[in-house]
Amino acid sequence: MEGLGAKTMGDNVCQGLFVIGTDTGVGKTTIAGAMARSLISRGIDCGVMKPIETGCHLETQDLIPTDGSYLKAAARSSDALHLITPCRYQAPLAPYAATLQGEDDVDFPAIQAACQHLQAKHDFLIIEGLGGLMVPLTAQRDLVDLIKKIGLPVLLIARSGLGTLNHSLLTIRYGTEHGIDFLGLVLNRTRPEQEASEKTNIEILSRRITLPVTGPFPYLNPHRRKEDLIEESRVRFDQNTGMKALLDSLAIRKKSLR
Repeated sequence: MEGLGAKTMGDNVCQGLFVIGTDTGVGKTTIAGAMARSLISRGIDCGVMKPIETGCHLETQDLIPTDGSYLKAAARSSDALHLITPCRYQAPLAPYAATLQGEDDVDFPAIQAACQHLQAKHDFLIIEGLGGLMVPLTAQRDLVDLIKKIGLPVLLIARSGLGTLNHSLLTIRYGTEHGIDFLGLVLNRTRPEQEASEKTNIEILSRRITLPVTGPFPYLNPHRRKEDLIEESRVRFDQNTGMKALLDSLAIRKKSLR
């Protein structure tokens, strides 16, 4: 795992961020894909990565990563899937749980090699995690350990409704105590209907933490053509003042390093 981190290749400084969630199913892939599509629409060379994905489907003796494939499409990437998602599991479990059922251990050297390759190739790299910070990758290492080794700042995605106060505050406190640099918090609507707690969640979180809090990102029906979903997510992302401000700051930062 040594050597993972922001890589400088001459004048080409790769920047990026790590997108994580407070839990599984909170919208990490949708937000990461929207951000990737928005960045490339601005002319920024953006790569994507989902280092570890579980619940992959078997197709002609190969495990196909659903989220990794979505990110590849969102970024209009020509990168091979084995670079975008080097570690894949068929069981819909935490990686360590999958290994206990007979699947391979997490291949950290493969993640390191893929990450360094993508960082050298692209100006900006969006990496999506899995589950939350304490998802076990091995008997001793959790997702937070991989994030720290890669060394990129973190964008946290959380549900917009009931339960997000506890989940968000716990994640931010634990991550901060373990050296995670958070960029902000995005609340995402995971159900079609608006929940009553949405009216106060942003206000309460903004009072309790110093990070920018934005949202809620609207619910998007996932049961449609992938490209339509990606484009709508990009439009919705760009229409949100807080999310647009985040991208603007990233773009300005990139140009200043040229």
